Amino acid sequence: MTAGETITTAAYRLTPEEAINFARQFDPQPIHLDEASAANGFFGVITASGWHALALTMRMVVNAHPFGDHPLIGAELSRIRFSRPILPEMELVVRITFDSIEKGGGRHAYNILVVETVDAASGEMLIHQRWRMLRTSD
Repeated sequence: MTAGETITTAAYRLTPEEAINFARQFDPQPIHLDEASAANGFFGVITASGWHALALTMRMVVNAHPFGDHPLIGAELSRIRFSRPILPEMELVVRITFDSIEKGGGRHAYNILVVETVDAASGEMLIHQRWRMLRTSD
Protein backbone atom coordinates (compact mmCIF):
# COMPACT_ATOMS: atom_id res chain seq x y z
CA MET A 1 0.00 0.00 0.00
CA THR A 2 1.09 3.56 -0.64
CA ALA A 3 0.19 6.67 1.37
CA GLY A 4 -3.43 7.64 0.75
CA GLU A 5 -4.37 4.28 -0.77
CA THR A 6 -7.55 2.68 0.57
CA ILE A 7 -8.70 -0.91 0.26
CA THR A 8 -12.04 -2.33 1.34
CA THR A 9 -12.41 -5.83 2.73
CA ALA A 10 -14.92 -8.44 1.74
CA ALA A 11 -18.24 -8.17 3.57
CA TYR A 12 -19.04 -10.16 6.68
CA ARG A 13 -22.57 -10.68 8.06
CA LEU A 14 -22.71 -10.83 11.84
CA THR A 15 -25.30 -13.36 12.99
CA PRO A 16 -27.31 -13.01 16.19
CA GLU A 17 -25.98 -16.39 17.37
CA GLU A 18 -22.36 -15.25 16.96
CA ALA A 19 -23.05 -11.98 18.74
CA ILE A 20 -24.74 -13.69 21.70
CA ASN A 21 -22.10 -16.43 21.95
CA PHE A 22 -19.29 -13.87 22.00
CA ALA A 23 -21.12 -11.81 24.63
CA ARG A 24 -21.73 -14.85 26.83
CA GLN A 25 -18.03 -15.58 26.85
CA PHE A 26 -16.42 -12.13 26.89
CA ASP A 27 -18.92 -9.28 27.45
CA PRO A 28 -21.94 -10.69 29.33
CA GLN A 29 -24.04 -7.56 29.56
CA PRO A 30 -27.84 -7.76 29.18
CA ILE A 31 -27.82 -5.43 26.13
CA HIS A 32 -25.80 -8.11 24.29
CA LEU A 33 -27.54 -11.22 25.62
CA ASP A 34 -31.28 -10.76 25.99
CA GLU A 35 -33.77 -8.97 23.75
CA ALA A 36 -36.18 -8.18 26.60
CA SER A 37 -33.43 -6.65 28.74
CA ALA A 38 -32.00 -4.83 25.73
CA ALA A 39 -35.43 -3.34 24.94
CA ASN A 40 -35.27 -1.55 28.30
CA GLY A 41 -31.61 -0.63 27.87
CA PHE A 42 -29.76 2.36 26.48
CA PHE A 43 -30.22 1.49 22.77
CA GLY A 44 -33.63 -0.19 23.01
CA VAL A 45 -32.47 -3.21 20.98
CA ILE A 46 -29.97 -6.01 21.38
CA THR A 47 -26.52 -4.95 20.15
CA ALA A 48 -23.26 -6.73 19.44
CA SER A 49 -20.37 -6.15 21.81
CA GLY A 50 -17.95 -3.48 20.68
CA TRP A 51 -15.15 -5.89 21.58
CA HIS A 52 -16.66 -8.41 19.19
CA ALA A 53 -16.82 -5.81 16.43
CA LEU A 54 -13.16 -4.94 17.01
CA ALA A 55 -12.18 -8.63 16.83
CA LEU A 56 -14.18 -9.02 13.59
CA THR A 57 -12.47 -5.93 12.21
CA MET A 58 -9.08 -7.50 12.86
CA ARG A 59 -10.15 -10.75 11.20
CA MET A 60 -11.41 -8.92 8.10
CA VAL A 61 -8.19 -6.88 7.82
CA VAL A 62 -6.03 -10.01 8.19
CA ASN A 63 -8.08 -11.72 5.46
CA ALA A 64 -7.57 -8.69 3.16
CA HIS A 65 -3.73 -9.03 3.32
CA PRO A 66 -3.01 -5.29 3.08
CA PHE A 67 0.76 -5.99 3.19
CA GLY A 68 0.72 -9.12 1.06
CA ASP A 69 2.43 -12.01 2.82
CA HIS A 70 3.86 -9.80 5.56
CA PRO A 71 2.20 -10.19 8.98
CA LEU A 72 0.18 -7.56 10.79
CA ILE A 73 2.05 -6.98 14.02
CA GLY A 74 0.23 -4.43 16.14
CA ALA A 75 2.13 -1.91 18.21
CA GLU A 76 -0.73 0.42 19.12
CA LEU A 77 -4.44 0.93 18.60
CA SER A 78 -5.64 4.43 19.31
CA ARG A 79 -8.50 6.81 18.77
CA ILE A 80 -11.09 4.04 18.84
CA ARG A 81 -14.44 5.70 18.36
CA PHE A 82 -17.78 3.90 18.16
CA SER A 83 -20.19 6.02 16.12
CA ARG A 84 -23.29 3.88 16.54
CA PRO A 85 -24.28 0.44 17.83
CA ILE A 86 -23.56 -2.67 15.80
CA LEU A 87 -26.68 -4.77 15.36
CA PRO A 88 -26.82 -8.50 14.80
CA GLU A 89 -27.60 -9.25 11.12
CA MET A 90 -25.59 -6.21 10.06
CA GLU A 91 -23.24 -6.74 7.14
CA LEU A 92 -19.86 -5.17 7.81
CA VAL A 93 -16.93 -4.12 5.64
CA VAL A 94 -13.67 -2.50 6.69
CA ARG A 95 -11.94 0.38 4.92
CA ILE A 96 -8.19 0.40 5.45
CA THR A 97 -6.33 3.58 4.51
CA PHE A 98 -2.55 3.65 4.54
CA ASP A 99 -1.72 6.97 6.18
CA SER A 100 2.06 7.05 6.53
CA ILE A 101 5.27 5.40 7.63
CA GLU A 102 6.50 6.47 11.04
CA LYS A 103 10.15 6.06 11.98
CA GLY A 104 10.71 4.37 15.31
CA GLY A 105 13.35 5.24 17.88
CA GLY A 106 15.28 2.04 17.20
CA ARG A 107 15.63 -0.15 14.16
CA HIS A 108 11.89 -0.42 13.46
CA ALA A 109 9.46 1.69 11.50
CA TYR A 110 5.68 1.58 11.66
CA ASN A 111 2.85 1.54 9.12
CA ILE A 112 0.13 3.93 10.22
CA LEU A 113 -3.34 2.84 9.12
CA VAL A 114 -6.75 4.42 9.49
CA VAL A 115 -9.24 1.59 9.92
CA GLU A 116 -12.99 2.10 9.65
CA THR A 117 -15.63 -0.57 10.21
CA VAL A 118 -18.64 0.30 8.07
CA ASP A 119 -22.26 -0.81 7.69
CA ALA A 120 -22.12 -2.26 4.17
CA ALA A 121 -25.79 -1.46 3.47
CA SER A 122 -25.75 2.24 4.37
CA GLY A 123 -22.04 3.05 4.08
CA GLU A 124 -22.21 4.57 7.54
CA MET A 125 -19.05 4.38 9.63
CA LEU A 126 -19.54 2.37 12.83
CA ILE A 127 -16.02 2.32 14.29
CA HIS A 128 -13.03 4.53 13.50
CA GLN A 129 -9.54 3.75 14.77
CA ARG A 130 -5.84 4.32 14.13
CA TRP A 131 -3.46 1.37 13.94
CA ARG A 132 0.30 1.57 14.37
CA MET A 133 1.69 -1.64 12.88
CA LEU A 134 5.29 -2.81 12.99
CA ARG A 135 6.75 -2.48 9.50
CA THR A 136 8.14 -5.87 8.49
CA SER A 137 9.09 -4.98 4.89
CA ASP A 138 10.71 -2.07 3.08
